[in-house]
Amino acid sequence: MKAVLPQTMRDIDIEAIQSYGIPGLLLMENAARGACDVMVAQLAIETAHRVVVLCGPGNNGGDGFGLARHLHSRGSDVVAVSLRPTSELQGDAATQAAMALAAGVQVVVPEAEEETEELMFRVGPAGVIVDGLFGTGFKEGIKGRAAELIEVANQLDVIRVALDVPSGLDSATGNVGEVVFNAHLTVTFGLPKVGLFLYPGASSCGDVHVVSLGLPRGLVERHAGVDLITSFEEVPLYVQRPADAHKNSMGHLLLVAGSPGKSGAALLGGTAALRAGAGLVTVAAHAGVRATLENQIPDLMVEGLDMDSHPASDLAALVRGKSAIAVGPGVGTCQEAWEVVSYLLNETSLPLVADADAITVLSSRLDEYSPRKAPTIFTPHPGEMARLLHVSKEEVQRDRVGAAREASRRLNAVVVLKGATSVVSAPDGRCALVLAGSPALAKAGTGDVLTGLLGALLAFGLDAWDAARLGVFLHARCGELLAEELGVHSVTASDVAKALPRVIREAMECCGN
Repeated sequence: MKAVLPQTMRDIDIEAIQSYGIPGLLLMENAARGACDVMVAQLAIETAHRVVVLCGPGNNGGDGFGLARHLHSRGSDVVAVSLRPTSELQGDAATQAAMALAAGVQVVVPEAEEETEELMFRVGPAGVIVDGLFGTGFKEGIKGRAAELIEVANQLDVIRVALDVPSGLDSATGNVGEVVFNAHLTVTFGLPKVGLFLYPGASSCGDVHVVSLGLPRGLVERHAGVDLITSFEEVPLYVQRPADAHKNSMGHLLLVAGSPGKSGAALLGGTAALRAGAGLVTVAAHAGVRATLENQIPDLMVEGLDMDSHPASDLAALVRGKSAIAVGPGVGTCQEAWEVVSYLLNETSLPLVADADAITVLSSRLDEYSPRKAPTIFTPHPGEMARLLHVSKEEVQRDRVGAAREASRRLNAVVVLKGATSVVSAPDGRCALVLAGSPALAKAGTGDVLTGLLGALLAFGLDAWDAARLGVFLHARCGELLAEELGVHSVTASDVAKALPRVIREAMECCGN
């Protein structure tokens, strides 16, 4: 499934009306009928609850009036509260309001001096309150009567339903204003909106259901959207291991990671790469921790980098014969670390994933980076992304999709912006949201596990876009399983690496491999 930005949805609607001759009123009617079907199916509300539908002055209000009419026709006890007198409404919203009145729907307009609590008492007691106030039309902070209605609705012990988008939520970015309708159920129209799945707004959406508007398939397919990844069916198949496989045929990953005090980063990344199936994994670490690493995991080959001189001179021999490179976890941010990162980025032609310290040292030297032709993935968390783009972390979080796309464009690489709802972006404009994971992954070292996993997938021969989508979803799925078993507080990065075999087996079984 794909999600779209609100402007894209508006463009689709306009083209449907102007080029395909589909009346806007018909699209609104399909939305209203579909919302009614979802509510009846999900909430069993035909006779169980009084439904109060809050209707704004625009098209979202028109959806609300249409919904009220359909619920009324099915026997529901429904009241529509209109922010404006119906005589002041325009266009399709005015038509829907007129049809609702003609069908016998009770429409209430707040009196000027009436307190909002009194108004809700007058139209209640409600069991369900529906938000048809602004939807994607929300631009600025909600004030006045609309804000009061939302605040009262949020405080009542009722079921709350949003039409298309909860009012107060930016459907492009997931940002919310001071006032936002907190829905238990959101019925979105045509295509889901990107902002429904990005935090903090995602917390105000509840369960999201999509209602078809009857738009021509070709029209929808012509407009670029953002992929929504929710299952193994929406990511590439995991790599098969042939019956005659040998260690050299399954990829040799060079993991450049680890320094004094941070040797665990190398162990986590290396373990993840092995668990993911890489045939060989060589860790190149600060010479001062080589002995420590060699005593930990016998499956890993370990080489030391002399970080007191010019460590890049050691790398040419280490890169030879490898299938892919992963660099960054725990390498440090000194000048010598930059020499290592610069060499691997600019002087090698192997597939590469860069994370953590590699991103940090690169961020102040972007003019020294030459966009790579080989498959390349960068995996910043919001703080690292802020350093890459030279903006604040808050700016990154205000538009995660925009930030990922901008970084992907600048780096000419696939970028994974980690966090709740990770964003995967490619330089050609493709973008995906990974709707999986758990706050259990909010632990030091889990990013190192992801780096090793992605490195193994690149070593298998997957391109950067496929490796990133598959790897991020596998990692997120580990978080979900571990949260169920251990609780969200007790999961460690080592647990995530250990869970990879189960999740990979699940991936292969789901796809019949």
